[in-house]
Amino acid sequence: MSVNHKRTTLALAVLASLSSSVFAQQNTEETEEKQDYETILVTAAPAGVEAQEASVSVSTLVPDNIFKLAPRSTAEVFRALPGVRAESSGGGGNANITIRGIPLATGGSKFMQLHEDGLPVLEFGDINFGNADNFLRYDWSVGSIQSVRGGSASTFASNSPGGVINMISKTGEFGGGAIGTSFGLDYEEFRLDFSYGGEINDDLYFHLGGFARGGEGTRDTGYNGDQGGQVKFNITQVLDNGHVRFYFKNLDDRVTTYLPAPVRVNSNGDYGPVENFDASSQTLHSAYTTNVSTFDSFGNPKNRDLTDGIESNVTSFGFEVDLEVAPELILVNRFRTSKVSGSFISPFTDTFGAYGPQSASNMASAICDSALDGDGNGFNCASTSVTLANGPNSGSEYNGLAFLNLLFDTSLNDLGNLINDLNLTKQFDNGVTVTAGYYYSKQDIAASWNSWNTFIQTVDGTNSQYLHIEDADGRALVNNGLWAPSFLSWEWDLNYTTTAPYINLGFELGDDWLFDVSARRDSVKANGELINSCCGGNTDFDLNGDGIIDGNSEDASASNGFGFGGGVINLNRAGAASQIIDYEASNTSFSLGGSYLYSDDITMFARYSEGGRALADRLLQIAGTLNSDGSLTSTTSGFDETKQLELGVKYGTRDFMLNGTFFSTVTQDTQAEVTSGLTFIREYEAIGIELEGRYNFGNGFSIIGNGTWTDAEISKDQFNQALVGKTPRRQADFIYTITPQYESDNFVVGASLQGSTEYFVQDSNELKQDAYNIINLFATYYISDAFSVSLNVNNASDEFVITESEESNAAIGDIIRARPLNGRTSSIQLKYEF
Repeated sequence: MSVNHKRTTLALAVLASLSSSVFAQQNTEETEEKQDYETILVTAAPAGVEAQEASVSVSTLVPDNIFKLAPRSTAEVFRALPGVRAESSGGGGNANITIRGIPLATGGSKFMQLHEDGLPVLEFGDINFGNADNFLRYDWSVGSIQSVRGGSASTFASNSPGGVINMISKTGEFGGGAIGTSFGLDYEEFRLDFSYGGEINDDLYFHLGGFARGGEGTRDTGYNGDQGGQVKFNITQVLDNGHVRFYFKNLDDRVTTYLPAPVRVNSNGDYGPVENFDASSQTLHSAYTTNVSTFDSFGNPKNRDLTDGIESNVTSFGFEVDLEVAPELILVNRFRTSKVSGSFISPFTDTFGAYGPQSASNMASAICDSALDGDGNGFNCASTSVTLANGPNSGSEYNGLAFLNLLFDTSLNDLGNLINDLNLTKQFDNGVTVTAGYYYSKQDIAASWNSWNTFIQTVDGTNSQYLHIEDADGRALVNNGLWAPSFLSWEWDLNYTTTAPYINLGFELGDDWLFDVSARRDSVKANGELINSCCGGNTDFDLNGDGIIDGNSEDASASNGFGFGGGVINLNRAGAASQIIDYEASNTSFSLGGSYLYSDDITMFARYSEGGRALADRLLQIAGTLNSDGSLTSTTSGFDETKQLELGVKYGTRDFMLNGTFFSTVTQDTQAEVTSGLTFIREYEAIGIELEGRYNFGNGFSIIGNGTWTDAEISKDQFNQALVGKTPRRQADFIYTITPQYESDNFVVGASLQGSTEYFVQDSNELKQDAYNIINLFATYYISDAFSVSLNVNNASDEFVITESEESNAAIGDIIRARPLNGRTSSIQLKYEF
């Protein structure tokens, strides 16, 4: 086999994308014409080489295959990628995403970065209440989604040692467009998608795409919780020696996010609805509880609207320059500046010890027994009364299920960033390629955790209502739903500057061996301040500011060890604690890999990598990691590290493809979890096998699929030795996606089967979720070459599956707090292509 006809641009050569990803933008039309084994690798790896030959594990999803997954969120698209564990139980955002046994100890995507056109959406994927997927939407402007797992992601991007998922936009190089509408058949949502691109003249082309939508979303909220849209535009000028591309994005979208809610334990591993509430198809959001009077983090009165849910506002502008500036010398520069802001507000089912979901009478008794008024005196608990505080039956007695709503309420004032990735690649006649580059990123994290209110409400899947609770003397224990007006107030104002010089050397040995070695030096400079106060008090406070403390302005509420009772002593900066950060931290990553091209169809590869992930805002929640002057203590280096070994085989022809990769990972994790208050410093180990395949049977029948087997354990824990040897929470032994289909001249029909073996919901390995299989159905009928009608059904068998639980153990019949996947949802789509 001749190497030169395939690799003269071996991009080890155009590793022009070293830190990012998209050396050459791929359009849907172009991508879908290629089989997987012909796809050019453009994400977080030596670019310009075919995926079949690269010494990394890479997969590509194109729009036709994405539709077959019946996704209801971007995370549900990612769930179909090999090795990727994407928990989409939070709705249209707030997903938990990880890969290959790397821990998913809290939320977000800590060790895997989400990229858009080769640059990260956010520098850190697990910012508190600012997960990267909150600011990323899949629509028809996307030409393909490419993922690289492990390996070279350590050196080709900052803060992504686990891998990179990259959404690659269409560019209009191949003209045409489409417009379509979709409707929920058993849920309320309307959506319009559009895409159009083409040539302006021989060397200038463009693409415009996006979506608009409105409705309740996939679960009943009682209001339009999913509302907004996105527009993306790019224009490309082709030059004699390359191209220049400018792009723009505006995202203005709101989605309801689903936090842990009451779920019944049928047995250890099997769960279902509680009375009057099904957490897989309903929520505790309500039209009766949308407007909330609260305080900002400095004690100023503020009104909040629950219909905002996850509010995502992004305005981005960027450009890409890809030029041959001298013979065999290629310059690539990608730049993007993004204004990012929004908010996060949603009811969270809390317990504060004795106040888990229970009958309203029991809840009232528990509250009364521990309550103190503003003077520190108890209440008359000989009896209590519970009535509906609002809604059509306001004032009526109530003794159904009640829950304590700790309202998660944050304003994301500024998550903006500025990112630039510059590199030069020189290719020599002897097959050696050298790339050197410099990456710069500035990430702001300015967020206000408003004074989280706590309410007592009905457990009701249609319209939850506030409860009013009084003692035997008629004194208010819970005043029109409000138990405590302020649980905490935190003000974050942080800035992280990341710089990273990097280098890659690629070379060939003979006709069949390809090697590359790369290194990256990440340096992070962090500064800023967190001002925080927590957990209320029992001092009377004038809530309405009229100078008189009585009635609704007093809030005589329970005191249960958190100090609740009539007051909000944490509502001003003077009484709050302050932690500054002022440190610099560095980490060196490297990756060494090689491929053996056994034949045109078979490639074997191996790779070893070590990469780092800088610790961001969550570091401030972990005791003992920061000195009072903001410098790092000896407890942490400011980075967590992942080490990975991979051995793989790829076989690909036009009709049959099968890839297999063995992986071994060791990961350090320093984490803080908001919901439990848990902090930890751990090490995890995992080994596994990743399989991905495609086969065309002929006569219209074909199948694609992937599966990942993982054996993972907690190998070290600095604070809790009892967890060593346990399986990490939510880590299944085997996960899979299999999509069989039949295609004729006029229609396509098939199913996407996505499932998992059993897994433990907490690290203690007591409570588990049984194995499950989610069946998604799809069908498209082509009325003409241009016009089609499609139906897809997500979770056709309406399986009740939880992805996470706040409780680590429970008895049969107990109520726990968990997040289930969506129940059955169906939609129809009309599409016209031109």
